[in-house]
Amino acid sequence: MSRILIVEDTKLMRDSLIDVLSAVGHEIVTADNGLIAVEIVAEGSQFDIIVTDIIMPEMDGIQTILELQTMLPDARIIAISGGSARLDKAQGLETASRLGAVAVLEKPFEVDALLGAIEAAA
Repeated sequence: MSRILIVEDTKLMRDSLIDVLSAVGHEIVTADNGLIAVEIVAEGSQFDIIVTDIIMPEMDGIQTILELQTMLPDARIIAISGGSARLDKAQGLETASRLGAVAVLEKPFEVDALLGAIEAAA
């Protein structure tokens, strides 16, 4: 199974992702925002897959993707977003896709869609 970094600022969503992905055998590490994710990777942690929200405090998902791609060039990135008042979710996900995300999921998404994206990324 894969070692996955989940970067998500909403606790309920983060906990849901942990439950689903750990139940199928993945090793999960979480970060509340992109800045924490970058710090975790800078300390030497390696990941096969990164699942990142787009709209987050401290460091948004687009900047997080850019930073983590330079630090972990082989990691596969899956972007997720529910959008915000400032940014339509499709815009953020389209940008993530152009930056190399292997999959993008609009919140709310089905568990099967997430598992399919993880399987394809692995």
